[in-house]
Amino acid sequence: MEDMGAGKSIAAMARAALRNKAVRGVAVSAGAAAARHVGPIAQERYAHWRDRRVARDRAIKLARQIGGRYSEDTIIGGEPHFVVWKDGAPVQAFPHVEGLAERPELAGFDQSLARAPAPPRRRRDG
Repeated sequence: MEDMGAGKSIAAMARAALRNKAVRGVAVSAGAAAARHVGPIAQERYAHWRDRRVARDRAIKLARQIGGRYSEDTIIGGEPHFVVWKDGAPVQAFPHVEGLAERPELAGFDQSLARAPAPPRRRRDG
C-alpha cells in the first residue's frame, strides 16, 4: 500500500467525520454556539466602524461647506472625535459635544493637526 500524504489523510478523515451523524450534530451545535458568541461582537464592530465613517464624512463635508479644516481623533471627554475648525475655533464635533467652544481639551489646540478637506470626487458619466 502506498504512503498517503498528510493532506490526503486529513481530507479522508474529514470526509469520514462528515458521514458520522454524531460528529455532524456536535459540529452543528458548536457552530450555533460560536455564532451566538461571535454575532454580537461582529455587529458591534461593524456599528462602530460605520458610526466612525459617518462622523468622518460629515466632518469633511461641513469643513468643505464653511471653508474650514477638520481634525481626526481629537480627544474630548476621553473619547476620539472629528472636529471641524474655522479660523482656529472649533465649530462642530462628530459625535456631537455640548459646549464645544468651552471644552478645556480644545484650548490651545495645535492647528497643525487640522487638515484641509480633499476636494469632492467627480463622478464619471457613463
